[in-house]
Amino acid sequence: MPEPSPRDPRRAPRLPATRVRFAEVMALPDPYIDLATACACIAAEADPGASSRALHDELDLLAERVRSELPPGLGGAARPDSGIRSTAELEVILDGLHHVLYEELGLRGASRDAWEPGHTYLSDVIRRRQGLPIALGVLELEVGWRLGLPLYGIGLPGHFIVGGPEGRLIDPYGGGRTLSEEDCEALMRDALGRAVPLRRSMLRPATRREIVARLLGNLRGIYLSRREWAPALAVLELLVILDPDDPALRRDRALLYGRCGRFSDAVRGLDRYLEETPGASDREDVLIARAIFGGRRN
Repeated sequence: MPEPSPRDPRRAPRLPATRVRFAEVMALPDPYIDLATACACIAAEADPGASSRALHDELDLLAERVRSELPPGLGGAARPDSGIRSTAELEVILDGLHHVLYEELGLRGASRDAWEPGHTYLSDVIRRRQGLPIALGVLELEVGWRLGLPLYGIGLPGHFIVGGPEGRLIDPYGGGRTLSEEDCEALMRDALGRAVPLRRSMLRPATRREIVARLLGNLRGIYLSRREWAPALAVLELLVILDPDDPALRRDRALLYGRCGRFSDAVRGLDRYLEETPGASDREDVLIARAIFGGRRN
């Protein structure tokens, strides 16, 4: 929620409909958060024509395509409500999912030195056949869940992977390949530029809120690296909705208000940050920014 005006602190600017929907989705208990709907709301910040229903339809069609290509008799088992299946059946369904996503559809990881916003938005990823690790991971999760697969996200430092049946570790960015623990260490080393020993705690299932926050964090970094302040601000607005009690997020949003010429909003946001965090290590830098924006207040 944007900082309220001091003239009437009880009232704040009305949120756009997609942000209201995003807030509603993220307010649900974690198991009930619809990742696809959250991702559609994120995409709508850049493309107002992005539709949650359209994305769900795309994911439904991919799941149906997998079912249609499974061995006879197994298509009915590839549903969320099909009950307990054998490990062998789950493995066949998972292999069918990977065949459709990474061989027939040709999904692949986008080059790390050419990441752009379109590598995050799921409909764009499906259309362009390439994406960031987390975007490809969310696609695998969403289609896999429609097939009744017990998949979960894993947020390794520097890389996002998926966990599957019998503890299987999967790299959607690498075309759905199965990973060993040594492979995970290599992925982290490549992403971070240094060796990171794998700890079992790193392989815990990520919550849906954590997945959305990580996706937004990646998108924020891409926009900032491109010096695209307005879309970066839109991402910060969603991050603040996701975690309204984090003063650092509101500080960063206030700084982007200034970058976007919203100097009064920037001053209000920085004043709130200074009030809430009197001992902040960046206090002097924030005071300088506040003075600059205050002199240009509108």
